[in-house]
Amino acid sequence: MIVERWRIFLFLLVFFATFKASSNEEWWDVVKFGTETEVVALIQKLKTDAAYSGELDSEFIDLTRNTKNQKILAGLLSFFGSKGKDELEDKALSILENRESESSETISAAVDYLGKIKARKAVSVLKDVIDNGLPDFRGPSIRALGKTVDKDNAEDIAAYLIDLYENRDPGPGNNGVLIEALGETGCKSVTSFLTNIVENTDESSSLRIAAIDALTKIGDGLDAITTAVSAQEPLVRTAAVGALAVFSGAQVDDTIIENFRDSFFRVRVAAAKSAGRRKLVSAVPYLKYRAEKDEALVVKEESVKALGEIGDTFAIDALEALFKESRNPDKIRILAAETLLNNKLDTYLGTIIAAMDDAQKKRQNALYNGFLRLLSTAKSNKLEELARRFFATGGAPEKSCAIDITLNNKFYSLKDRVATLTDKKNGALAVKAENALANL
Repeated sequence: MIVERWRIFLFLLVFFATFKASSNEEWWDVVKFGTETEVVALIQKLKTDAAYSGELDSEFIDLTRNTKNQKILAGLLSFFGSKGKDELEDKALSILENRESESSETISAAVDYLGKIKARKAVSVLKDVIDNGLPDFRGPSIRALGKTVDKDNAEDIAAYLIDLYENRDPGPGNNGVLIEALGETGCKSVTSFLTNIVENTDESSSLRIAAIDALTKIGDGLDAITTAVSAQEPLVRTAAVGALAVFSGAQVDDTIIENFRDSFFRVRVAAAKSAGRRKLVSAVPYLKYRAEKDEALVVKEESVKALGEIGDTFAIDALEALFKESRNPDKIRILAAETLLNNKLDTYLGTIIAAMDDAQKKRQNALYNGFLRLLSTAKSNKLEELARRFFATGGAPEKSCAIDITLNNKFYSLKDRVATLTDKKNGALAVKAENALANL
């Protein structure tokens, strides 16, 4: 019996290795011989394929440097930009320097790519695009310029951006992008400029919010942000309360707590998030009350998450009470359970398993499935018994959870249980079992 199990395991290893090799060969053929449509489709597939580990990168680089196809160029720049790989920096710079002969799609992809890889060599060419390029590329180039900042060029870029804002024309709709780029510089020298925008009640809400966000990145301008907490526009108040998370002091703490009373639910969400990020123990009673009583589910949810971030004895007690209260919405009980597991997994694991079993008996399907999902991602030696139970008596959802538990916790003793599910008659469960065996 043991020999037979090992034969199954070895067969699956060989199968997946062969499948991977054949896939790579097929991909290579697409790169070498494929049409524009086929190559772009492959790029999009690999962009989101977690299993892809760079096997075709060298072929892609050669293709990018040699192809004249604009869609392929744009696709590959986007692909390497999403991976943060700088191998195509020179190609992207060349595209912008010779943009008269390139398509709009390729120019846009090159600008975006240079921003994503934080290309320090791109500063001068991005400025040239902003000053002398087509209007459509000014906004993306301003955003990319903000990402190319380092300690040596930050002040220069900040001064250039402020001059563009005050004395020239960033272009329609680009003021907010420029303010965002100023935040990327991290320069305290721009605080006064940003503060004036925040405090200008005649300015649009969107620009005031952009300035608040920029000050938050810089970590300066607290007085202006505190003033904005009382703004008439609810979205400005929301941004200001959210920004308080990066500052400190008793006045900041008091302001966060006071804004649990705001009538606009997004402000209360921002207060919960700020309290959580600051691990504000004095906010625990307010968070517990909001989690229990708030009329907006999103406020309840963020309050639960904040209690988990604070994580002291009183916060954990509040979470336990929220989890156990049957009158609370299922989503809140599930989220409270998740937060308890994140903080004290072994302490609450048995309690949550018992609650899951109780939900199943009462046919509370949404609650049961939520607990099942949580346990499928948990890591604890105490879960082996539950996995064995699910393999022995559970239906498809429980067996799927058991496979996840086995794989996440590397329960090698349960390999044989997983192997029994690889029969094709089990459909999707069989595929999941085969994948799990290949990774155990």
